Amino acid sequence: MTTDAPRPPKIDNGPLTPGYLGDLGPEEFIEGMEFTDLDLTEVDSSLATFLDSSLSRVNFGETESPVNLTGARLSATTIADSRADTWTMPRGNLLHTEISGTRIGAGVVHDSVWEKVLVSNCRISYLNLRGAKLTDVEFRDCVIDEIDLDRAKVNRVSFPGSTVGVFQCEGATLGNVDIRGLQPHKISGVHSLRGATIDETQLMLFAELFARKLGISVE
Repeated sequence: MTTDAPRPPKIDNGPLTPGYLGDLGPEEFIEGMEFTDLDLTEVDSSLATFLDSSLSRVNFGETESPVNLTGARLSATTIADSRADTWTMPRGNLLHTEISGTRIGAGVVHDSVWEKVLVSNCRISYLNLRGAKLTDVEFRDCVIDEIDLDRAKVNRVSFPGSTVGVFQCEGATLGNVDIRGLQPHKISGVHSLRGATIDETQLMLFAELFARKLGISVE
């Protein structure tokens, strides 16, 4: 059986209009705008829509005062070379989106929907995707300390060139999830790995963990 690879996002933005802090707000519809070198600390963009836009070298706020992107929707949009001590976007929607070169402390993106998303060259301490739905998502050349996929529905997701410290997937539903090459020091939810693809080296590394979860004694 062959593991299906994620389908890449399609982004073809034309000339963009410079965007400013005053353009952002709750439920705003942003189209064809470019936000550069902005500090979004305490900005409220809940339920906003970003279409055919870009955000580069943006500070998404400090740990205690992040931008509020609850329920926001990003489509055909890029985020590059930015920083988010806390990325607050629960129940949000990413469609045909690319995130690159960005440092994320805590990604609070539970119960969100991601479809055709590429995350590349990012450093992420904790990514909370509990209850999320991920389809065609690639984490390429990323360093992720912990990813939480508990109760998530995950299909065609891969991690080429990435490292993950803790992989949580309690109660998750996986299909075509390619975790080959990952060597997490902790896996939570081994019984939920049905639908994932691992390599022979991982099989040897995880053998003791698998046996313990299945109640098998190895002597």
